[in-house]
Amino acid sequence: MPIEFSGYFLSGNQGDSFEHIVHNGFLRAKQHIWFTSAKTTDFMIPNPRTKEALQFSQRLFQLAKRGIKIKFILSPKEAEKKFYQKLKDVENIEFKFCYNLHMKIVLVDNTWLYFGSANLTGAGLGSRTRKGKNNFEVGTITINQRAIEAIEYQLQQIWNGNECKGCYQKQKGYCKGIK
Repeated sequence: MPIEFSGYFLSGNQGDSFEHIVHNGFLRAKQHIWFTSAKTTDFMIPNPRTKEALQFSQRLFQLAKRGIKIKFILSPKEAEKKFYQKLKDVENIEFKFCYNLHMKIVLVDNTWLYFGSANLTGAGLGSRTRKGKNNFEVGTITINQRAIEAIEYQLQQIWNGNECKGCYQKQKGYCKGIK
């Protein structure tokens, strides 16, 4: 079902998206964050005031320690990677894996939403500041409640396994369902 909404558009490869998605986005979470990505790496996140940089996993650990609930839906191949291994047993951080997952979403407190082409990697989000090192990405940030509710509903459906019933990957035996 199409939903008309307002938001702002991010594009390019000069690193402009990083500030919007990271510092103005998920690092401001007060309650919970949803992340989806086909690829995730443990990229560096500098503190804009001190210039101290911490890895993505370290920043998420800090958020979880403050009680912020974090959910990831990732591609199953991400379960073998170091990023997942670092966070899989951290309280307040949960992971599920879906073969058909390709969307890139960051949903914060059901009030702020990024969706677009950028994976949760340094090159995707624009943390590499040297010209030509970032991917060319497009995305949208919105605070529109209708759009946020639609995305949150879809994430819950996937998380709960409701989308597995008609899944081609499951029907062919490639996937046992969301885990």
